[in-house]
Amino acid sequence: MKSMVKSKYSTDFRFSILDFRFPISLLLLGLILLLFQPVIIQAAEVDLKPGDTIGPNNWQKIQDMVGPNFLERVKRGYTFQIKESKKFKPPREYVEATEKYSGGVRLASNGYLENYVLGLPFAKPDPNDPQAGEKLAWNFYWRWLGDNYKTGGATKTGQIIRYAIEKNGDERRSDLVTYTIFPHTRYMLDPKPVLPGYEHIDWMQLRVVGYPRDSAGVSTFGIRYTDPDKADDLYIYIPAIRRIRRGTTTQRCQTLAPSEFNLDDINSFNAKVTNFNYKFLGEKKVLTNFTEEGLPFRRKKGDYLPLDEKWEVQDVYVLEITPKDPSYCYPRKVLWIDKTTWESTWTLIWDKKGDLWKEQFAFRTPVKLPDGREVWSVATVVIVNVQNGRSTVLTAVRAHNKDYPTSLWSLATMQRMMRGGSVE
Repeated sequence: MKSMVKSKYSTDFRFSILDFRFPISLLLLGLILLLFQPVIIQAAEVDLKPGDTIGPNNWQKIQDMVGPNFLERVKRGYTFQIKESKKFKPPREYVEATEKYSGGVRLASNGYLENYVLGLPFAKPDPNDPQAGEKLAWNFYWRWLGDNYKTGGATKTGQIIRYAIEKNGDERRSDLVTYTIFPHTRYMLDPKPVLPGYEHIDWMQLRVVGYPRDSAGVSTFGIRYTDPDKADDLYIYIPAIRRIRRGTTTQRCQTLAPSEFNLDDINSFNAKVTNFNYKFLGEKKVLTNFTEEGLPFRRKKGDYLPLDEKWEVQDVYVLEITPKDPSYCYPRKVLWIDKTTWESTWTLIWDKKGDLWKEQFAFRTPVKLPDGREVWSVATVVIVNVQNGRSTVLTAVRAHNKDYPTSLWSLATMQRMMRGGSVE
């Protein structure tokens, strides 16, 4: 397989005797220009086709297409097959909004988004743009996710199925559900495009634990404000004391026990865009799965790797994320972002020493909108803490554009739960 990284000092100097007809000065100038091309990851051709089996005897074929921890598992014996790639298209309303509004969107010098209304903010990313990293981050932030969704709403149990796996293989199951709404980017549900009175809010999310009994009823309610300088609101209901407590923004880094996720790991990167720096690292081809068949997929007890799922090749952008706050929990995070759906396929996190800390991959699966159209949804997500040996596997298929009242996203819902009422 061709290397995906083009060296800063490598080029091809093959030429025929006829090339000496050109002046030496022009030749030297050409060599200088070649030598000082910027280093960038290139999307290379891959030596993979549907039906191929990958394992410890040919792991070199995928060494630039998966996370390093996953690659080590392949070297040690994990095998899987390659399948045809599934291609999705965003819903028509989202595409039309992009065409209508993206031309007026601007990125201020401080990274703030200006004149954004609907759709993909920057329809044609330019790798040579000095602000390419920031624009990719905003595209990821405003990718299509529906007007609202219930995470776990399309699983067999109607909840997110989550397993926390210890280094020794012990597992602990916990089920939960989240409800998310986007008040001022509505494409299909009335009123659109904005819910009156909610113009200042990007999204609201209610998260409720259903199992096990010792943590059932624990819930969080978060609000992300459009104002880049306004911090999120976060409220936590603790059943043991029957009280709602206001959380601090620092709690976004606290692990959501018993998993290896924190609040900013949800959807790979769930933090406020303007709190970070971004660098576009290029494009590449990676392995992922947009048509997961097992929900959840079949695996050995105590392990996080799928046994029967096949993997496919997709094109991604590579985005590096570093915090502006030096005390933030993750010094460096890299997303591999699908070029069509703008969903993350892989997430890699390093610690302050530069050692790999966490590795995450996310599968998708087709789901139906209420009108019958097919879209994609997150399916099973795996996060591995390579330093402590713990991992988390969760299956979280979404139900999009449900007819929920806006009042669902409120402290009143948490108070109703305090009195023994249900969420919906």
